[in-house]
Amino acid sequence: MNEQQKKRFSHSEKQQLITLIKYSTLFLVLLVLVIAFSRFSLESFEAFHSIRLFALFGLGVLGINIFYYGFLMFLACLRYRPRRTLSDGELPTCTVIVPAYNEGKSVLNALDSVLASDYPAAKLEILAIDDGSADDTWYWIKLAAARSGGRITPVKLEKNGGKRHALYRGIRQSRAEVIVTVDSDSVVEPDTLRLLNSPFADSKIAGVAGSIRVLNLQDGILPRMMDVNFVFGFEIMRSAQSVLGSVFCTPGALSAYRRAALLPFLDQWVDQKFFGEPAHIAEDRALATFLLADDHRIVFQRNAVARTIIPSSYRTTCKMLLRWGRGDVRETCSMYRFAFRKFSWFHLGIQFNLLMQTMWLFLPVLLLPLTLAAACAAPEAFLQGLILGMIAWSTIPAFIYSTRRGGSEAIFAYTFAIFKLVFLFWIGPYCLVSVRNSKWMTRGRETSHSAATSQPATNQHAI
Repeated sequence: MNEQQKKRFSHSEKQQLITLIKYSTLFLVLLVLVIAFSRFSLESFEAFHSIRLFALFGLGVLGINIFYYGFLMFLACLRYRPRRTLSDGELPTCTVIVPAYNEGKSVLNALDSVLASDYPAAKLEILAIDDGSADDTWYWIKLAAARSGGRITPVKLEKNGGKRHALYRGIRQSRAEVIVTVDSDSVVEPDTLRLLNSPFADSKIAGVAGSIRVLNLQDGILPRMMDVNFVFGFEIMRSAQSVLGSVFCTPGALSAYRRAALLPFLDQWVDQKFFGEPAHIAEDRALATFLLADDHRIVFQRNAVARTIIPSSYRTTCKMLLRWGRGDVRETCSMYRFAFRKFSWFHLGIQFNLLMQTMWLFLPVLLLPLTLAAACAAPEAFLQGLILGMIAWSTIPAFIYSTRRGGSEAIFAYTFAIFKLVFLFWIGPYCLVSVRNSKWMTRGRETSHSAATSQPATNQHAI
């Protein structure tokens, strides 16, 4: 058996395993529901009475979350609409910055996808910045620039200063009205830039968050679970925040900013510190925080899509989630410096979302002792309540995914809930106690073979 046959066999096995996990999850969910309801009797109520403190606290938290998610669903489903698409003459001038560090050939795919954009060439500048890579990233950047006809400007930084510093260099070098950031392991669709920049027709808007999907779905079960999770986070959370003009995070994989709004705080942003330590991570969330602090509006453009490579192993997934979690803790704390200064409708939206996010950050720590006590006092009743609650809560993202995307992939919402309960329960509490750790951890990671060797842009959008 030659090497190519081995790869095909391995890919076939991987797809079979994913299918097995998908339908095993469905069977397990149904089985648990049947068993739970068949065993839920008077004794179960008596057991819940013995852990009434936990039950009351849990019901209170559940009630608050149901109200909050109901509010988000109302805004996202009934009030949110993407902004009108602008014509060539209405579009602003734009600089797309693609920072890269040890990304190899992935950066070529990213640059080719941007180059293929349906955006007036006279209004589009592309900066490809090698942030001191130790691999062949610079080779692929030069190759993309050479065949772009001068439309891509390659920039080589001799020393690795971090993504924040690479973006800072690009923003300072640009003279365009709008700055767009695209990660070097992401690809955009031909109409993405046009759609992403269309909201800037409204002078109040200074930031636009794009919609992120997973590129490397074929790399295993974790990317598929994260894709379901992304759809829920973007379709509901960011859509609802967009109605209020206060999207909390503009994703680094695809976001746009009015350059004039960035310049007043750009130096403060690049030198940002937290507890005396340089803030290397969550530069995208920090940009959104600075914009909101200056009373600028940030919206979400659902139809502007980028597809990005997601870690496919447990270890690298944990590193990514730790980086995101620590950034959330830092920026949530930072937002309290300005969130309650005013009480307009705009600020009330920020305050409401901020308080809920604060509750989510600290709730795992508060629940831990109560959870342990309840599990010891009434293990069967506790387990029943936990499983039923997990299934009920997972139905929300499963429903959203199935209505937006269709297909049986929605079942991975339940798979992810089980995976999170068993293997990721420690992420939230650990982020709180290690928030000063601002290491990137996953930069320079090994790119998946399937994503890195695929052909540029035009063939990748079907993934």
